Amino acid sequence: MKRRTQSPPSHRRGQGLTAWRRMPRARSRRGSRHLFDRWAEVEARLASAQHVALFLDFDGTVVPLRDRPEEVWLGSRAHRVLARLARHPHLTLCLISGRALADLRKRVGVHGVSYIGLHGEQRGGTKTMRATSTALVQAKAAAFRRLNTLPGVRVEDKKLSFAVHYRGATPDVAKRARTRLGQVLRPFSGQLRVLNGKKVWEVLPPGIGDKGAAVRAVLEELKSSTLPAYVGDDTTDEAAFKVLGEGITVRVGPARQTLARYRLRDPQEVWNFLEKVEEEIP
Repeated sequence: MKRRTQSPPSHRRGQGLTAWRRMPRARSRRGSRHLFDRWAEVEARLASAQHVALFLDFDGTVVPLRDRPEEVWLGSRAHRVLARLARHPHLTLCLISGRALADLRKRVGVHGVSYIGLHGEQRGGTKTMRATSTALVQAKAAAFRRLNTLPGVRVEDKKLSFAVHYRGATPDVAKRARTRLGQVLRPFSGQLRVLNGKKVWEVLPPGIGDKGAAVRAVLEELKSSTLPAYVGDDTTDEAAFKVLGEGITVRVGPARQTLARYRLRDPQEVWNFLEKVEEEIP
């Protein structure tokens, strides 16, 4: 890992947001170029950066997707790489996920990482209004009654939100589940919202933002010269790709239309990329 002798850049509140505001919004790209085919330009940007803010999605990005989220744990190689990156004086490392914050911390367990759960829940700071909380409790109970009985469909309670997983469902059952979820949420119009993910619908109160809002909040705490980089595999990551403009944005998975500038095939290639990042950051 390359090191500089001078002290790391100071983090000044509000300066990172100035840089974000200057960034042009990303335009949708069909079939972004594979990152390693464009490595020379990425390498040059990393090597010249004073500071890097690296955002990593969890499921499907640093760990493979599983039918049951509780079966996913960070491997030993991944833990070592993240631990080294988290200690780097010129890098801010953030793990961002649709999982609840406590669950994300438990499954990663790396000191020095900034954890952001539920797409935007950070340091337990998310608050919901009493009316919204009541709506969430009622909708969650109805979802368990009406959707959990469908084959291949599972409702997950995330306390501040809930998720409807349909990875194991047939297309017909998934269509039926979508209809039932719409019926469940109809009485709570304006009080709850739905994020579409990979074979999952996330139901959240308005007080919980998306991943784009979470990225902006972190950048507000960093210097304007910070280079943002974001790696994610889900449709929910597109909100972050959008706000980062000319940052290093990477979508994981098959080629498809995306706001990301680059592409990696799977979590294995993500770890190859992270080891390269470790080598290139001064």
